[in-house]
Amino acid sequence: MELFPDKRNLVNIIEQAHKGAVCLPEFQREFVWSREEVADLLRSIVRRYYIGSLLLLRCDPNNPPFAPRFFRGAKPQYHQPRPESLVLDGQQRITALLYALTAPNLGLKDSSRRRWFFLDLKLLLEDVYDDEIVFDRAEDELADLLTEQTQYQKLVLPCTRLLNSRDFLKWRDGLDDWLRENSPADHQNFRDKWRDPWTDLVTAFQNYQVPLVELPRVEDSDSEAIGRVCAIFEKLNSTGVALSVYDLLTARLYRHGIKLHNLWERACKAHPRLAAWSEGKAEKNNFGVLLLRTLALLRDVKPTPRELIDLDPENFEKDWRRAAQAMEKALELVTLVAPDGFGAFDPKWLPGSGLLPTLAALRATIEEKKLGEAARADLRRWYWCNVFMERYSSAVESKSRKDYIEMLEYWQKGSPEPSVFTEAKALIGSPSYTIRDSATTGSAVYSGVFCLLALRNARDWRRGESIQLQDLQDHHIFPRGYLQQRGFTKRVEINTIVNRTLISDETNNKIKAKSPAEYLQSEDIFPAGAKSELLQPHFIGPDALEIMRAATEDLGHAELRKVYEKFLSIREAAIIAEIRRVTGVEKSPGGMA
Repeated sequence: MELFPDKRNLVNIIEQAHKGAVCLPEFQREFVWSREEVADLLRSIVRRYYIGSLLLLRCDPNNPPFAPRFFRGAKPQYHQPRPESLVLDGQQRITALLYALTAPNLGLKDSSRRRWFFLDLKLLLEDVYDDEIVFDRAEDELADLLTEQTQYQKLVLPCTRLLNSRDFLKWRDGLDDWLRENSPADHQNFRDKWRDPWTDLVTAFQNYQVPLVELPRVEDSDSEAIGRVCAIFEKLNSTGVALSVYDLLTARLYRHGIKLHNLWERACKAHPRLAAWSEGKAEKNNFGVLLLRTLALLRDVKPTPRELIDLDPENFEKDWRRAAQAMEKALELVTLVAPDGFGAFDPKWLPGSGLLPTLAALRATIEEKKLGEAARADLRRWYWCNVFMERYSSAVESKSRKDYIEMLEYWQKGSPEPSVFTEAKALIGSPSYTIRDSATTGSAVYSGVFCLLALRNARDWRRGESIQLQDLQDHHIFPRGYLQQRGFTKRVEINTIVNRTLISDETNNKIKAKSPAEYLQSEDIFPAGAKSELLQPHFIGPDALEIMRAATEDLGHAELRKVYEKFLSIREAAIIAEIRRVTGVEKSPGGMA
């Protein structure tokens, strides 16, 4: 797609936005700037600062590719938007300037009342870097500042005179006449010192140019070109809030009378887990897009951005409700701390959200087709295989489609075993399979192990209560301070998942940097003693416990390294054995016990 880089007069763009020739696509979020942010943008332009670039999309006014809406505060020529361009990046800046230069009867983020913005002309010449060069007033604060006589008296220019040069020059000539009649001394200063610099400042403001990238027109039917527009937007967007496929589809469906935001709100009201995990926001954790991917899979459509943007509006609301119900059921499975569930008792322990649409679509198909326990067991196996191979950390869309088709054909047509199971046997069943390098919550393996701990009913050592009654966190078994004091410096070696388990912050604070041998004997940490029934669910069996008791305060670096390595080997073997069980993977000959 050819891009058209350019520089454009900013005030002209504001004029076009005011008339409705430049519009916003419906997916753009609301204007959120405060009074001070508007004032600061004005100061930046007066001082000739760089204020960023704009990204526009050329349009056929009669058939724009996204549903358009007018800028906030616009006074358009037409009742319905007929945009020549849509603003993809620059909404907040254009809306802020439109507000300052036209003073519409609207509030701002931090003021429900209409505001007028002014330039202090005298201060502009004395110190352009003084922030008081721009100020704003509400109606009850104006004190006649909207009358030209008061403006001339105080040498204050309303920003509404900046939108075109004719208005400013008329105001300036009026000031000339007023000073001649009412203040001869100031009139002389105006002639000698003020008029030309003020005129130059305002002219510079009105001629201020911004870098602009304009995208060529795309046809409404050209989903490939629209996909490229979306990709370009995500690359060039300078606001830090990238628009998702959900936002873009919102605008395209709007023209068919489908209000995706309303559908989202109804879905959250109907499905408490979806509402909780998304915090009621489609953009939170990308749940709006996840629901669209689920819908696409259930429609037998590839869940790629290009396909999602072009989803057929026919029966969309019905399919959306089906996808939302499927996602709710998937989250029920994910959060269930029971043998049939996946143990993600808190959203932070979800081993990646990318597999949720496939899980949701597969679970929905099992229920709709009334498939039996074998399919449900396969689904649990599929889930754990993906977690412990971290398959959904990249190329999510292609894997989703492939897995969905292979699983359905396996269940309904007796096709060969899905490739995910073959891959798991080769990787997880290998003698070289290890989880040592997983050391952060960004790893699906790391989160997956904590979910297994929850499913094993791992309890806090001090309180001994079920995980549902406690806010348990990931903490070290061999304390970080204890290891660091003895020369251990590698973060992965200290923070590996093999050295982490679920205990409360309170228990961890009592352990601090104590040696395992010392804290195992503490009644304050183990009131009922460090018994195997309490430690076994933490993958700490008798052999691992014996090694911990050998980790005393008097060990030096070399001795501790041997002890620590032995502990990690024993505990890793126990965790991998459980991983192989839940993934249905038999270890390869010569593999770990």
